[in-house]
Amino acid sequence: MKVLYDYQSFGNRFGGIARYHYELSKGLLKNNHEVEISTLFSENEYLLSDDTFKIINLIGHREFKGRHRIKKILNSINQKNSIRDIVKEDYDVFHPTYYDPYFLKKLHKPFVLTVHDFVHEKFYTKSNDIINKKLLIERADKIIAISENTKNDILTYYSVPPDKVSVIYHGYHKPIINDYLQNNYGNYILFVGKRDGYKNFDRFLAAVSSILHEDNSLKLICSGTPFTTKEFKLIDFFKISKRIIQISANNQLLNTLYKNAIVFVFPSLYEGFGMPILEAFTNNCPICISNTSCFPEIAKNAALYFDPYDVDSIYHAIKKVITNTEIRQNLIAEGKLRLLDFSWDKTINETLNIYKELI
Repeated sequence: MKVLYDYQSFGNRFGGIARYHYELSKGLLKNNHEVEISTLFSENEYLLSDDTFKIINLIGHREFKGRHRIKKILNSINQKNSIRDIVKEDYDVFHPTYYDPYFLKKLHKPFVLTVHDFVHEKFYTKSNDIINKKLLIERADKIIAISENTKNDILTYYSVPPDKVSVIYHGYHKPIINDYLQNNYGNYILFVGKRDGYKNFDRFLAAVSSILHEDNSLKLICSGTPFTTKEFKLIDFFKISKRIIQISANNQLLNTLYKNAIVFVFPSLYEGFGMPILEAFTNNCPICISNTSCFPEIAKNAALYFDPYDVDSIYHAIKKVITNTEIRQNLIAEGKLRLLDFSWDKTINETLNIYKELI
């Protein structure tokens, strides 16, 4: 069997959706199937770290004037290359890696669509992604939802037969000893990922600032992009500028941050799966998370929950975890048990079964 993936999710250096399709590709190759990723040019770290895919990075990773324009040109070239691969029909199943329907008029083979979340439908209702996603959901031969919560969203928002949608969870990689660095940050609360909009960083910051003022030994580490001007103003408002650290972490440093955090907090209002939950479990990090969307489904008993719309609820949950060693140890133990239900091998085998249904 041969599966064709397109270029769409590999346009940026990192990203959970790109990681997901990369893991599927590697897993298929490991199981003696053929894979083609119709991407010529990319700065994506997953593809560039693997000689199998022979990807060229023309723009490096540094910022420079005209970078965005060059990326658009390279993206256009990648799309034309993808169309050529689609038209050749030298594959059994096509799996687009995002929601651009550019291929529909050229495609005569079955295709599988993975739906990752409903962020745009819930929070950005004017997005073109909604129109494109709706079209692909209607036209796809099979749909993969990454959680039961996401499947429920699909069936709620669109008229789709339930048996067209299969739930397949993400997997995880167990870190090895070389994945860790020395902890140079002392005691800290950890926040990971984007911070805008539905990520609920403002309420989280309001809650955690009180905790930082109560305990001078604690810091807050935010792994992700540099703070915006608006965020700096908020940090100054809460008087915690000397207690907060922003880090753009690679995988090794991120594993280290999880491993040594007193607690990882995930205050998002909505997620399709919540990959940082598994990342924290894998690194024996206790977690404190929202009680909404997919969170209870993925974490089950291995997290302490709060109402993400209530600053006091966030405060009390975090406070309970950081002041109670027994709770932290119980959460770590439950996280290890919960990980038994997730693996990339399981993800790949279940996805293979979907592909085989269509051949």
